Amino acid sequence: MNIFQHILNRSLAHVTRFSSKPQHFQESVAEHSFFVAYIATIMCELLEKDGEKIDKEKAIEMALAHDMEEMFSGDILGPFKHKLPEVSVAIRTLNQEMIKEVFADLPQDLARHFISLWEEEGQRQTTEAQIVKVADTLSLIAKCAEEVKVGNTFFQEMYESQLKLLQNYNAEWWEKIKNQILNTKY
Repeated sequence: MNIFQHILNRSLAHVTRFSSKPQHFQESVAEHSFFVAYIATIMCELLEKDGEKIDKEKAIEMALAHDMEEMFSGDILGPFKHKLPEVSVAIRTLNQEMIKEVFADLPQDLARHFISLWEEEGQRQTTEAQIVKVADTLSLIAKCAEEVKVGNTFFQEMYESQLKLLQNYNAEWWEKIKNQILNTKY
């Protein structure tokens, strides 16, 4: 156990997302995780105001941990990762082993806490995990919109497909706040 070594590890600040697309503004996994946590916080606040019982702290921690395995794998491109079911399963299986390495420098109870949050997010069964997934998609949409605004049409198709995905996403909690969040003007 070496908490200080864990704290010094800033490798996610150096893992670049969307490495196969020309970009005006590179985004690291660490930046992305910040925005996912921030967006999840906004969504939790809106849901709480609507009377939903949400574990906001859990959602925020989950958002911060949701891509931690990428310090080892990098940001694997979606079209590759999801092309074949067996590839997706293999990547998920390997990530389940690697996530233990991510938190190995922490006390066991704290490591188990973060690993549990990471696993829960991946299963997408709880409202908090679903919130993080939607926040993850909203962060992606925001990145795409930023690139498109400065003339980078490489991100246009991804922007449109992900926005449509969220417009059609069907969860009771999402229906309560969707219209407050989605605005197709960018």
